[in-house]
Amino acid sequence: FRLSPSPSLSALLAATTLILLAVVAAAAAVSCGGDIRARMIERRPASAPAPSGSGRRSRVAGLLHRPGSVSNAAAGAPGPLLPSSARQLLIPPRSGTEAVAPSEASAPPRPPGPPSLLEKMFLQTEGLSTETLGAGGVTSFQGLLRADEFWSRMRRGTGGGGGGLQQNQQQQPPHQTDFVRLAGADEPFAKTPAPGKTYDAVVCGGTLGVFVATALLARNSGLKIAIVERGRLRGRDQDWNIARSELGALVKHGILSAEEVEEAIRIEFNPMRVGFETPRHGGFKTDVNDVLNIGVSPETLVRRAKERFLALGGEVMEGVDLKGVDIASSGAFLRLGGDKRDGGGGDGGDDDEKEAEAVLKARLVIDAMGGGSPISRQARGGAKPDGVCLVVGSSATSEQFAEANRKGGDLIYSFTPALEMPTLAEGQAGQEATKMLPNASSEVQLFWEAFPASSGPRDRTTYMFAYMDVDESRPSLQRMFEEYTRQMPVYQGLDLRGGSLEKLVDSGEVRFNRLLYAVFPSYAKSPIRYPDGWDRVTSIGDASGVQSPLSFGGFGALLRHLPRTVDGISEALANDVLDRRSLSGLNPYLPNLASTWMMQRSMSAPAGGRGDADAFSLFRPKLNAPGSPGPEIIADLLAGTFEEMLNLDEGKGGALQPFLQDVVQPGGLLGSLAQVVLKKPALVPRIVRHVGVEPIADWVGHVGSMLAYDSLNQLLGKSGLASLVEDLLPSDEARYRFRRQLEAYEYGSGSDFTDDHLS
Repeated sequence: FRLSPSPSLSALLAATTLILLAVVAAAAAVSCGGDIRARMIERRPASAPAPSGSGRRSRVAGLLHRPGSVSNAAAGAPGPLLPSSARQLLIPPRSGTEAVAPSEASAPPRPPGPPSLLEKMFLQTEGLSTETLGAGGVTSFQGLLRADEFWSRMRRGTGGGGGGLQQNQQQQPPHQTDFVRLAGADEPFAKTPAPGKTYDAVVCGGTLGVFVATALLARNSGLKIAIVERGRLRGRDQDWNIARSELGALVKHGILSAEEVEEAIRIEFNPMRVGFETPRHGGFKTDVNDVLNIGVSPETLVRRAKERFLALGGEVMEGVDLKGVDIASSGAFLRLGGDKRDGGGGDGGDDDEKEAEAVLKARLVIDAMGGGSPISRQARGGAKPDGVCLVVGSSATSEQFAEANRKGGDLIYSFTPALEMPTLAEGQAGQEATKMLPNASSEVQLFWEAFPASSGPRDRTTYMFAYMDVDESRPSLQRMFEEYTRQMPVYQGLDLRGGSLEKLVDSGEVRFNRLLYAVFPSYAKSPIRYPDGWDRVTSIGDASGVQSPLSFGGFGALLRHLPRTVDGISEALANDVLDRRSLSGLNPYLPNLASTWMMQRSMSAPAGGRGDADAFSLFRPKLNAPGSPGPEIIADLLAGTFEEMLNLDEGKGGALQPFLQDVVQPGGLLGSLAQVVLKKPALVPRIVRHVGVEPIADWVGHVGSMLAYDSLNQLLGKSGLASLVEDLLPSDEARYRFRRQLEAYEYGSGSDFTDDHLS
């Protein structure tokens, strides 16, 4: 048995939603009375200065520790991590970025001394992997410094990201406002493209874009399609984790053969553990099968898709930087320039640097440039993200990992309450360090994910991640790594031989093969909506914002939405329906996606303590404040919800499994929350205090829309009524928009997740 949404169930769940809303309102009224005076607590006195860091002769170490870098303790920051009770790397945009690594020439030599643990870890990984563009593709220490500076500017609102939280009344970060230009009827900006450089579609960004481009050509080989890629079109040397059922889309849409998919699969394992330890109530643990249990090679996937794309007549332009897009009535004109840093083809001389822009013309531009896309940033007005998922991790080798690998992996796990974490690491490196609040800290709820790696039976990939807003006090990536080295041995159950992780590294018992770090941004107003006049442009993958704010990136979301993406783009090109209003149906409002924002909020600990909180902060104090929900509230909430979701179908996983694959369905979501309210009513006021009234009210609206979408999908999508309505529509544009809306009803209610996903 698994919950299958139906009109009768929708009515029942609608009633449940109203009951939940009434309970929430009552709880809010009760909880707000005595807690306003407990909004903030006095910050602890700064810890005593710690001994100064030590030097290193290598290039990596010279960047990690340098005169002028800030030590938390020396600057008056909190010292070691304190329990609260006493707790896709956003590479700078592909064009127009100002994020650069600190110059080695500006780093004075340090006195010789022993290297830090993080230093040793990066030294071990040097030369072991090839870096690529995209989130997580850069793994060097130089890349970490760039990422930390980019993340710092994003938090301070001075560049690197975009947007902003309403409570942070900071200056909007700069962004390129003329990357996309409206040329108008007389096309004043557009240049004449070179002969043969006119296309039906140009895909900008190839790592994920190659899959959609290949599917379009497999559907209609008469199309002329090009891919523009700033670097080399290649996948990175690591594992992407996915479910086998999701890989079927690659075969179904003619991107890869079944044999090529099997070639790309490097490892398969079960089960995957889901768990949240809660000291008070024991927590929740369960094993699930066939969720993110396949490790595939991005290098093989991208290479095979590229070969297929070229065989179908597609064109790939590598080492080419997109400088901008001019939209005219006759087409979109793409301004290109060679990127000499990433293989533009020149010899690096002055003439190459002054190379004139080339121009392509396309009927449609498809943005696949990820979360840092300059097109997306301009469309969002340079807004800072509303939330991020901050990730650090490693792929490491140890005999001690062999037994854990035989038991499978962890999909999501937590074993600590929310913790108070300083903003900066000890010896924080980088030019931005001195600009952050030296004694800042914020509460962070840490989660973990681990997989057996395909590189060997003793190799294991481990991620530590946290959801948070973009407050200035949030931890740096270097600080996250510092915490990672403290807690990873506990999480993985390593025998430290009476010493520390550093001792195991020094002895060679643990060897780091790859270090990973990322800042995955997300926006409440997603998928993205383009401004008026932006005809002939659409987006896919992370650039579209169609991925869940709870996920690490867009590969899984791209595959799940591939059927409607390929159908919609193919129909748009076939019928020349390329206006902004029609193309917006490719990235429509999806209420189940919008509802995940409350989940992201509920899984993040508030920053608090700095006096610049939003108007609803009185309902969301720091978790260690007097009268607060307590530092265990996040684990308690997740444990209760997941337990009831599992119990909905007697532990078979029919309600839980879609949720674990970022597909929210009304039955599983509301059914589990209703059981939490009935069985654990004391948890409700704590949830309201933690999440806040406004996000809950907003969530209830999205849930109501999800129920409506479910009913409309049943009424129109699964009956003959839709075809009757379509026949009555007066134009190709109207019929195109109607079909896209039908898809929105299906995907927006989670009805696209069928029993085939469980086979």
